[in-house]
Parts: sequence; C-alpha cells; structure tokens
Amino acid sequence: MTHPLGRLRPRADHVVELLTRLDRGQLPAPGRWLGSSTERRIRQLLVRSGALGYCKQTPEVARAVVQDILLVLEQVELQWPATAALLARCGQLPQHAQRRARARHTRRELGRLAEQWQRRISLWQTLDKVAEELGIAPALGTDTDSGRLRDRAWFDLLRLQQWVAQIHRLQRLLEQLGQQRPDPAQSATPSQLLQQMSPREAGPQQRQLPGMPMETRGITRSDNLARMLPLEAAFLGHEVLHLLWHARRAEQGLLSYAVAGVMPIDAGNDWPQPRAGQGEGRGQGSQQGPILLCLDTSASMHGLAEQVSKAMVLEALRLARRQRRSCLVYLFGGAGELRVLDNRRLTLPELLDLLRGAFSGGTDVGTPLQAALTRLQQQEWRQADILLVSDGEFQVSEALREQVERAKESLGVRLFGLQLGYATALHAMRQLCDPVHLFSDWRSLEQAARS
Repeated sequence: MTHPLGRLRPRADHVVELLTRLDRGQLPAPGRWLGSSTERRIRQLLVRSGALGYCKQTPEVARAVVQDILLVLEQVELQWPATAALLARCGQLPQHAQRRARARHTRRELGRLAEQWQRRISLWQTLDKVAEELGIAPALGTDTDSGRLRDRAWFDLLRLQQWVAQIHRLQRLLEQLGQQRPDPAQSATPSQLLQQMSPREAGPQQRQLPGMPMETRGITRSDNLARMLPLEAAFLGHEVLHLLWHARRAEQGLLSYAVAGVMPIDAGNDWPQPRAGQGEGRGQGSQQGPILLCLDTSASMHGLAEQVSKAMVLEALRLARRQRRSCLVYLFGGAGELRVLDNRRLTLPELLDLLRGAFSGGTDVGTPLQAALTRLQQQEWRQADILLVSDGEFQVSEALREQVERAKESLGVRLFGLQLGYATALHAMRQLCDPVHLFSDWRSLEQAARS
C-alpha cells in the first residue's frame, strides 16, 4: 500500500494487472504508473532473465517477482533526489538533473536485480533438471505442483547431490548394485544369433582363428617379419627407402601372407549362458537389475549420517531412473515403522517429506529385510541386490540371520552394507551383510559441504 513512487490508485491497478499477466505468462501492458523507459527495461528484464516463464501459473513466483520490482523502484525513488541535487550544484538544469539521476539509479538497480534473478533462475533450472532425472518434475509452469519445486527442501537436495558427487566411494558402491542380466534392448552379434538358432550338436567342432600359422589365405598387412613378402625386404636394404620400411612396420602396414587356423571346441559350451544371480561388471549386451535400499531412520542416525543417507537415497533413485531400473527404498525405524518409496510411482510430496523429515525413533532391522526378501520372490526382482544403510546400532536375531543366509544360498542375493560411523559397531552389520563398506571419513564430507 505504501510506496514513494506515484499515487496509490494507479499503483494498485498496475500491480494487480502485473500479477494477472505474469500468472498467464504474459508481459505487463503499458500503464499510467511508470514511465515508458522504466517499463521497457522491466519488460526486457523479464524476458531476458527467463523469469516470465517461471511465473506462468505459479502465483508465488509471480508475487516474488513483483515484490522484487517494487523494492527496486522504491530504492530508486529514495536515492535519486540526492544525486539530482549534486548534479544541479554542478550547473545542470534541475529538470535535466532529475531525469539523469532517476535514469542512472534505475539502470543500476535493475542491473542488480538482473544478477539476483539470474542466480535464482539458474538454481531453479538446476532443481527442475534434478527433478526430471528423478521422474517427478511437472512441465515447467504448467502444473499445479510447479510451486513445490521452489520449496526450501530442494535447496537441500542440491547440496546433498553435490556431496555424493564428490564422494567417489559412495558412487562406486551404488554402481555395483544390481546383478548383470541379458538386455533384450541390445541386439546380439550375428555369430551369437547363429549359435543360438542352430541345434547344439554333441561332439567336437571347429572355430576359425585368424593369425594362427596353419594355412595361408592370401595377402594382408602386418608387422610380422616372418610372414613379410620379399618385396618389402628389398626396401629394407635401400639406403633411403629403409626409413619408409621402418615407418610402415610401425604402422603394421607391411605386405604379409595372411594365415589362419582352426581350433577344436565344444559346441555345447561355445557361448556360456548367464546364470541368474551371478556375475558382476558392465558386460556388453547386459543390464543391471533392480535395487532394494533399506535406510535406517533411527534417532542415532541424526546429524551428518542422516545427510549422507538422504543423499544416497537421492542418488540411488536418480541412477535407477537413468538406467531404466526399478528401485525400492525402505525407510525403517522402530517396530512397525516402515515406509516404502518406489521410483516408478514416486510423487513430489513423498520426496519432499523425506528431505524435510528428521530421523528419530528406534531400530528394527528385521522388518525392512523381511520385506525386501519377500520382494525377491517375485520374478521381476529376482536379480535385485539389497543395500542396508545404517550406523550399526541394532540387534540381529538368530532367526533373521538364518533367513538372510538361506536367501543368499537359494536366491544368490547379495546383501551390501554401508555403515555410517566407526568400526566399533561393525559386529551387527557383518552378521547380515557381505561386504560391509565403512564410511567414517566425516572430514572429507565436511570439506565437500563447505565447498
């Protein structure tokens, strides 16, 4: 209601019109409150900064933009009279001094506003990108949840993601999860297709092996002196062309006899078939399986351990979506406290609740592990790996330990452990997990947080 520029009624009408048009994603229309040059600069700033797109159907962003504009105009009105008086004392006409002073302060304050908006919009763009990687971001400015992308919890998301990106041990651990299996989206080689389509006959077979000196099969290029043609040897004795010979040998370009041979093989074992629940690495023509992440949310995890665990959840969800893998996150506390996040049906409120929430309660590790082992009975989760993230402050019953061992033997499941803390509490984790990764380098984490 109070503002040093202009009268109340024109100012109120202009602000209402500005809010309405920004909410529609449109530029403000010329009004009676501001001068033409000031309005033109504001319109240009809205377009060039990208703020206009973020205002569309996002009232809270539109209000923040209008408040910034009003604050800038207020600063201009408070500062230009002193500058105009100084110019007048220097001999300029009062009217000319006022125009110059107002224009000077308007340009300066709008320049500062442009820098402020640029930083803010750059942050929003990064947040939107992260949300899209998690598969939960609405279309920019066209969804009722768009305003939630400006939630303060997203600032924590960026910070947590930067932490994980700088801690390479946690990155490598996440990449190990999920056992290799054939990827139907990747085509096999012609020789593999032929082998799979042809009947597997018992008895010895033969495979052609190039380079085996058993039979001459024409001419090729190589650096093998034993198979070099006599023509190439003539160059070697020449006082000038011997340099060319050495160059061609270094490039494996000497004309040579091409040889080949055969090797007996067992056709039935020519292409070993992958076994469910076995194998590691990143073999061509294969993809990794799902991820089951059990996250301890007890009170003992409060502090840096809580931040690391949240960062692990975000990174696991992002990695699973990028690699088209399923991921379930079990958030567990005391008895009966279990929440499940599914990356295939993850909603924005669920993720924001995780980011805002503080860890508290007891620790019942049996409930999430039993839920994860039950999930492994389903066909689509057979090749999943389990990652248990905790500080190790829990008790392991004999029944739970035996159930985990039976699952490892019958299903081939791998149960990874990530202990956030110190080695003095490793006993409980080692009863269930193999291998157990210990993360206690809080110093490197604090350095990443400060950078």
